[in-house]
Amino acid sequence: MGIKRLIAIAVAAVSVFALAQGAGLGSVSPQAARAAAAWPGTTGLSGVDGDPLLDAASVNAFCTWRRRACGVAHTYTDRTSWASMTSGSGWVFENFKGFPGRLVVSQSLVPNGAHGDLAACASGAHNQDWKNFGSLMVRKSRPDTIVRLGWEFNGTFMPWWAENTQTWMNCYRNAALGIRATDPKAVFDWTINAHSTPGNVCGGVSTNCYPGDDVVDIVGIDDYDHYPSAASQAQFNQIAAAPEGMTWLYTFAAAHGKKFSVGEWGVAPGSDGNTTGENPPFIQWMHDWFAAHASGMAYENYFNNCEAGEVESNLYRPVSDDCVRQNTTAASLYKSLFGA
Repeated sequence: MGIKRLIAIAVAAVSVFALAQGAGLGSVSPQAARAAAAWPGTTGLSGVDGDPLLDAASVNAFCTWRRRACGVAHTYTDRTSWASMTSGSGWVFENFKGFPGRLVVSQSLVPNGAHGDLAACASGAHNQDWKNFGSLMVRKSRPDTIVRLGWEFNGTFMPWWAENTQTWMNCYRNAALGIRATDPKAVFDWTINAHSTPGNVCGGVSTNCYPGDDVVDIVGIDDYDHYPSAASQAQFNQIAAAPEGMTWLYTFAAAHGKKFSVGEWGVAPGSDGNTTGENPPFIQWMHDWFAAHASGMAYENYFNNCEAGEVESNLYRPVSDDCVRQNTTAASLYKSLFGA
């Protein structure tokens, strides 16, 4: 999901809280064994993006509200230029200084407006940039960061969309291998956008762009209640089982021996592709799906979004000039399922 929200680049002071459930979460691995039929349980890595700011204070505010510490926090690098998204992304890690959980960073493969740079990336012209990013994570004491390289590539809305399958895979591989050359502990998450892949992207099937088991640690999906929405449990199950759905991709991940992630998910009443509104049952269905697949789950992040014209998935921030909607019924259900 693209973000329009203004990112504060300046490093802000962050407040770090410690709930009993959060103790030691930073040491929990996304590859850890999970109990069957339980989520989040004691080891399930459950988290959120920073809203309104991509920093620890915003993540901690959400997790305090839900009454369970977050084992993961989701953020994004800047993508104005090659330098800003690699060597110049120190602010990303500074903003989460002191956060005790794992960091998930969505990292673009090319800057905004630079779709043509995929070929240069694929040729190795930007290998040093990727090595710089790996070195940065080590310097910032986040070598085990989960990196979602070129997420949601299987649509045409991201600058790094996979117009040419081989070019895209070569770029991804160069990025992963470059980062790993300077940061061997980096964890790579290959993430698709749920529900559909156009015929001119990856030949119409996202898994045609799978870059190889050696450069993928986690297989993931971003799944919102849109394109299509689910009006019943039966429809939810059908959408999940269909090509490009959660269950369909989970099966692919298991076949490759990979853990599974849902790096972004949420209700989507603000989306043009939503037909169910706030749809609190979607929260229940997602939770139950996580519980049923807990043994193969790496982590999940709710995407909390207040901005008009986006998915408007916000659960906890009150309506204000910069927050257009609060989904209170869905919020109550989320807190009861994902809280302490």
